[in-house]
Amino acid sequence: MEETPQSESPRQKTRARERHERRKYGMASPSVNVPRQLKPAGGFTMPEVRLPANRLVLYSVAAAIFLVVVIMLIGRLKNDDPESSPNAIWIGTQWTYDSPDDAALAGLVEKLRDHQVGIVYAWVGLLQSNNTWSDTTKLESVRSFVSRFKTLYPEVRLYGWLSIDAQPVDGSTRLSDVNMQQIVADFSQRMTAEFKFDGVMLNVVPVFDNDDNYLALLRKVQTSIGEAASLSVAVPPDWTPTDAGIPMPPRIEPGTIWAEAYKQRVALIADQVVVTAYNSGISTSADYAGWMAYQVKSFAMALAGLQMTSGVRASTELLIGVPAYDTQPLTHDTNVENIPSAITGIENGLAEIGEDARFVSGVAIYFESQMNDDDWSQIKNLWAN
Repeated sequence: MEETPQSESPRQKTRARERHERRKYGMASPSVNVPRQLKPAGGFTMPEVRLPANRLVLYSVAAAIFLVVVIMLIGRLKNDDPESSPNAIWIGTQWTYDSPDDAALAGLVEKLRDHQVGIVYAWVGLLQSNNTWSDTTKLESVRSFVSRFKTLYPEVRLYGWLSIDAQPVDGSTRLSDVNMQQIVADFSQRMTAEFKFDGVMLNVVPVFDNDDNYLALLRKVQTSIGEAASLSVAVPPDWTPTDAGIPMPPRIEPGTIWAEAYKQRVALIADQVVVTAYNSGISTSADYAGWMAYQVKSFAMALAGLQMTSGVRASTELLIGVPAYDTQPLTHDTNVENIPSAITGIENGLAEIGEDARFVSGVAIYFESQMNDDDWSQIKNLWAN
């Protein structure tokens, strides 16, 4: 049975237009010079109009009523389509697979609103080594979650979180497999068209600098979901910055950074770029904050440079990942990589880049299921206020 398509809100239409303009890949909008409205030579005075007193009262009352009606209509329009916060969070299977009760789901929505989180990446599945998706028996639970969650939180932007393990096989990453690319594109299309996600979040690991296969995958997904849906991508940080004075992770091979041009090529395709700036293995909070500040500057300046050199309107959202998950041996020490040190680094980076700070939309918190009350308080006190 064919579903009746839902009408797009003005906010969705605006974002779709911005996506369409950016996806033209470098075609700048034409410059149009609109002449100012001219005042006739010698001036112009409206003729005086005199109204009988009783009619003047009637017209005044009518005008007042009209003004009230207009204000009410504007208010209703605003309430029908409120803006969501640009901050994001990843949520896991306890929400998408386990069918939480209404009270639990309402509690999550209240917490997200209270902490200014308006973008959610909800776990769907992992593309396995045999090119099949994990946990497909849970997809009906995912579908139910999307419907229930968006009913409770209509202004949220909800993305289906798809993870792809692209570890090298026989010397090349799985991204070169065109069949695999199409599988991801088809599943993404299903998530947006059938399950009603607002977009998909692709978390592909690893992606190396100048990998054209990754760009080919993104283009296929972009085409499959269409301009009404959004493509978000989780991208690696510049693991080993070459700038003097920037702390270097001790266990990561030098040279593992993306060139600015490659960052820009990804940004021209994706609607949203999320820098996963953690798992660095850095040993002090101060060094991690300095490394984080560099990530903010590197990616924001890439978007700024894209707009300057190509004329493309840099409408791609840039979010910086903030760690809120348990300690991982060798890579993630919660005494070092945590919400306060991450926010310090982000704020320092924003302060150092001046006007280019406008290209950073917000933060993306990883990972909701491992957050405690202190983590939520830190987000609210250090960033959301």
